Amino acid sequence: MRVSRPSVASAVVGILLVCVLLTGSLGGTATTASADTPAVQVSSVTASPDSPVVGETVTLETTIANLEGSNETVEITDVYLRDWPTEYERVENVGSVAPGGRVTVPVTTAFDSPGEKRVTVNVVVRDEAGDSHSYSYPVVVDVEELDADGGLSIDRNASGGVAVTLTNYGNVEFADVEIAAVTGDQPRARRQALDVAPGDDRTVAFDAAGYDRADLAFVANYTANGETHRLRRAFDETPDVRGGLSVAEDDPDRTAVTLDNYGNVAFSDVEIRVLADGEVRDRRYVRDVPADGNRSATFDTEGYDAENVTVAARYVANGETHEVAREVAIDRHVAGEIRLTAVETTQLGGSVSIDGEAANVGGTDVESVLVSVRDAEGAAPDGGGGEYFVGAVDASEFATFELAASVENGTSAVPVEVSYLVDGERTTTTRTVTVSAGGPPTGAAAGAPDGGGPHGSGGAPQGPPGGSGLPTLPILVGVIAVIGAAGGLYYLWNRE
Repeated sequence: MRVSRPSVASAVVGILLVCVLLTGSLGGTATTASADTPAVQVSSVTASPDSPVVGETVTLETTIANLEGSNETVEITDVYLRDWPTEYERVENVGSVAPGGRVTVPVTTAFDSPGEKRVTVNVVVRDEAGDSHSYSYPVVVDVEELDADGGLSIDRNASGGVAVTLTNYGNVEFADVEIAAVTGDQPRARRQALDVAPGDDRTVAFDAAGYDRADLAFVANYTANGETHRLRRAFDETPDVRGGLSVAEDDPDRTAVTLDNYGNVAFSDVEIRVLADGEVRDRRYVRDVPADGNRSATFDTEGYDAENVTVAARYVANGETHEVAREVAIDRHVAGEIRLTAVETTQLGGSVSIDGEAANVGGTDVESVLVSVRDAEGAAPDGGGGEYFVGAVDASEFATFELAASVENGTSAVPVEVSYLVDGERTTTTRTVTVSAGGPPTGAAAGAPDGGGPHGSGGAPQGPPGGSGLPTLPILVGVIAVIGAAGGLYYLWNRE
């Protein structure tokens, strides 16, 4: 087969161009153009009522602003509530917002169980280019359990008149209210009353003259939450005021204190306090506590430095002020903290590779862990390998990292900074890593604690720092093969 000289020359030039492209890709980096996002902000979310009961409709009003610095009008396509994987409600096609404008969008829902509901309000907008952008805003809604507690009180005068009061201590309205005077089990007189709203009361009058007061009692019947309730109070019943406190620590950061009413007289003007070292650290006011009922208040005890605290309750019963207290031990809270462990260094000329583990030695998860080489005398980050994003690290777990630093002759240490989020707050600390003078990896610094305070959060290990992600060895082999083929063609050309 005869090969012309121009054809062979063209082939050689083409092969050499391929070689140049392949070798150039070894050190190249991929870039992605980031699209501009509109200047939209979810400025506030308010719940009404702020403490709904189970099954009650609650409205979350979300205010969305298109900031004045924005240069385009946006369309609000969706506003929805979610507690993954549950989606509660969604409002679609809200409308447009011009730069500098804002709109408030109400979304209504109801919860079928009590407790603290942590939901996220999600907002989706579309810009003028047709691209969609999402924003989120976390909200905590405290849903109360249905409480149909009521209490009867009796006020007597010297002439035989009796005022009987039904008080609604719960959070559900009383309907179909009837109060009767009875002797034994026989009704002697009845009174109808209006509905009683939560926190309200109704009073009716009776004439007790002519009744056997030793056998006289008053009975209230009412409907609340679809059920019929009945209360009874004897005319000559001796007041019994007895209260007690109980404590629950289901969450190490929060302490729930419950005031129990063991007597037959309701507690009013109830205040529950937490004291540390004799000083009041926090207080809560709760609704009246009916006879045989209770009320609870939750305190955030995460930042308390005392191992023991005193919980106390003050209330009014039977016209007098009473107080009950007890001492409890606080379950110490240990925040997440990141320390660098199992650190090894390898030095080749003016470059040092640093490998190790970002370990969470605390009791809570940490997030957004970033490990990076800091500039110092004789040391600096080595290109893209100067920082490594670890991500999240769960409590008592670890994630690996790899760093690269440039060092001058005689440099024996490299500063490594660790930054992370703990309970929403950023913590930063710096550790000095000892550098071995060439040779195999050294673990002299492995396991040494960080030089700063607490830290934390983790994710899966990531690729080597600064690498392009391309398989270097196979590409080099391919380049050599191509050069060999070019040499063969050159030989054929000269033979002609």
